[in-house]
Amino acid sequence: MPVLQQTWDNSAFFSGSDDPQIAATVDRIRAEIDTLATLCAPFVEQIEPAEPLVQAQFEELLAQVRTAHQQRTATAKRLGNLRTFISSILSVDSRDASASEWKPTLQQLSAEISQATKALDIFLLRVDNAFFQAIIADPVLAELSFSLRHQRQLNDQLLSLAEEKLITGLAVNGLQGWGNLYTELSGTLKCTVAGDTVGLAKAFNLLSSPDRTIRSEAWHGVNAAWESRADTVAAILNAINGWRLEETKQRGHHRRLHYLDKSCHQSRIDRTTLDAMMAATYDRRAIGQRALTAMGKVLDIQPAPWDLFAPPPAAGQTEGFSFEAAIDLVANAFRQFTPAMGDFAMMMAEKGWIDAQPTSNRATGAYCTSFAEPKEPRIFMTFEGSMNNVLTLAHELGHAWHNWVMQDLPRYKTFYPMTLAETASIFAETLVRDALFEQASTPEQKLKIAWEEGAAAITFLLNIPARFTFEQKLVEARQQGFVIADSLKGLMRDSWQHWYEDSLTSYDEMFWASKLHFSIAGLGFYNYPYLFGYLFSLGIYAQKDHYGAQFNDLYTKLLRDTGSMTAEDVVLRHLQQDIRQPKFWQASLDIVDRAVSRLESLVV
Repeated sequence: MPVLQQTWDNSAFFSGSDDPQIAATVDRIRAEIDTLATLCAPFVEQIEPAEPLVQAQFEELLAQVRTAHQQRTATAKRLGNLRTFISSILSVDSRDASASEWKPTLQQLSAEISQATKALDIFLLRVDNAFFQAIIADPVLAELSFSLRHQRQLNDQLLSLAEEKLITGLAVNGLQGWGNLYTELSGTLKCTVAGDTVGLAKAFNLLSSPDRTIRSEAWHGVNAAWESRADTVAAILNAINGWRLEETKQRGHHRRLHYLDKSCHQSRIDRTTLDAMMAATYDRRAIGQRALTAMGKVLDIQPAPWDLFAPPPAAGQTEGFSFEAAIDLVANAFRQFTPAMGDFAMMMAEKGWIDAQPTSNRATGAYCTSFAEPKEPRIFMTFEGSMNNVLTLAHELGHAWHNWVMQDLPRYKTFYPMTLAETASIFAETLVRDALFEQASTPEQKLKIAWEEGAAAITFLLNIPARFTFEQKLVEARQQGFVIADSLKGLMRDSWQHWYEDSLTSYDEMFWASKLHFSIAGLGFYNYPYLFGYLFSLGIYAQKDHYGAQFNDLYTKLLRDTGSMTAEDVVLRHLQQDIRQPKFWQASLDIVDRAVSRLESLVV
């Protein structure tokens, strides 16, 4: 068996954060940005005012658009590779001085690309329909078709060219600076668990310990660490949300967008779809609560927040998974669906495209990213042998597989939204859980898998919706003024109570600080898409047996369409169903209900 690597090998791109080639690449990107600015300058005259174009102008303008588009794509790929490389270093070691210095520079370059091409972007959004049809009929520009159609729905939110450039430039040291501060905090804060001083990533893994005392110490340690910086995180959340609200206000001269309408547009779903999903989930919140009650019965406890990742008793009596065993387990589960997916998972480990080895200044969480040229996915997580780690690995490999099956598509057809991004990842988790349950031969083994299904129900039907409710409350409170740390605690407590009700003995009032997702500068409401992906993927997974041998082809085509269709259109095309209707979501919730019933049947 080939040697499996548990640390990244990105040396094909740069040797390290101090590689002189990084500075050379930055200089090249700066020169290309100057070229882009020159190529896009002619469009300034076309957008203010935007008058109908005559046919005689089409060929010359199309040639200009084509050249600028190709240059931007090449520059964006170059910058994308460099950003992925620097981010990968900071994930492993948040104190890497060179990488920390490069990060804001790369953010600045990204803003400068946006500023240089802003005239082109506004032109493409405002241009009359006749020329727009010529754009999307052009072989080189056709990849822009869906993206432009979708963005043109918000034409009335555009500001002047000068104002658009100003917002983009100010965001680097404003909006993004606050997100950077949170990332730095999460990588450097320490807490004490069982007498040891550990980073937050290590402490989070200890929440899966079979020892409840360790879980409690880890949870309280993490919260104490964030409590010591509560005012700082409160400032971060207020700054990020204040920025978004002010920007929305400035853009709303013709039509003021509700914050959820803006989020839904970014997620490529209708507001009616979001409302139907959330209403159906709230009506069935007892499913998640039942799972929590069943797990508490097995552990002979009344569950508290530090018990949400507790393993079943049998897990504490067996040796944890090695990284090699975890990869093998996941790959074999994938192969039962399609051999290519299993081979891909093994290749990721063999090539050093996964970094999972614990490090002292490691970032929290897990994610999948990719290099732009060549298109190669990368996975970051912290693996320490728990079943939760195994499923996280499966989740991120699902993301990577999604990227992999789209690698031959043009760049603009690979940009899928958060809602559809979580489909492949949760589908992959489900494959692993089902494979494990089929292999289980004892009640203890079956309980172990059913336990993970119950934990998923708790996360997606209670925790994710509680995050959504909190963020709604946060945005609405921020509209009235600065929200202090104590108020944030209250908003979080109320949100957990709304969903968990009395299934927990207490609530995690500091979750607003400890959860990275609330402090991501570039995207609000990084929560409901997980619920969408969970229920949506279960709905797709349920069709597996119905379609039989044809299913893998259907599933692959569905994934490939996620970058060029709305979520509603993807489901309508491939499954002939309407996700705007509660019926779709109820069918997926029925699947979760059956999984929780299976857990309850194993509880003695």
